[in-house]
Amino acid sequence: MSEETGEAKTTNNQCIAIFGGSFDPVHSAHVALTELFNNLLKPTQLRIIPTGWSWQKTAFKTSPQQRIAMLSLAFAELSKQTSLIIDVQEIKRAELGIPSYSIDTLSILRNEFGASASLIFLMGADQLQQLQSWQNWQRLFELAHIAVVARPGFKLDAIDNLVANEFKQRAGSVEQLRNRPCGHTYLCADLAIDISSTQVRDGKNLSLLPPKVLDYIQQHHLY
Repeated sequence: MSEETGEAKTTNNQCIAIFGGSFDPVHSAHVALTELFNNLLKPTQLRIIPTGWSWQKTAFKTSPQQRIAMLSLAFAELSKQTSLIIDVQEIKRAELGIPSYSIDTLSILRNEFGASASLIFLMGADQLQQLQSWQNWQRLFELAHIAVVARPGFKLDAIDNLVANEFKQRAGSVEQLRNRPCGHTYLCADLAIDISSTQVRDGKNLSLLPPKVLDYIQQHHLY
């Protein structure tokens, strides 16, 4: 496993799965989501991107270095099976006082991987339910596909109408996501794990953290 800062390089005709979040802390649902889409999409690379400065959330409880350390521990096993990079570009921007917007991060990744690469932006249903509040959310489809995982029984009718309609109209197959650069959506309602970082920070569901992450939290007296 390695770290990247987001500098441009020439790598075309790839399938890149991208998963971002505050990861404060990373928990088992994050790992399960990533493993599910890694098995389904078989991307050439996974990019895990910790948020630098989130304009939608309050301050983090842990430092960027601690969140990166926990991500390295949580994804250590998966990194043995596939090319996995912890991309710290948003943290680097935060150090310059620049907030994190997904549209900016995807623009940088599109420039890095080129026009023909498939970029697949992974998210949970909780993020999809807030998508209408994201900056320039409709432009995300010009840069990447959006693949969402949800608990069984999740319906698109539960989200904002504009987002739901866009999501339905752009529905694509796994094959289309892997072989086209952007513009499609995919819903996988197969993840029967529901853990929130808030619950973990409040001392609940600690047993559902990846064991190495739990050890790290306890050793460093986090949360």
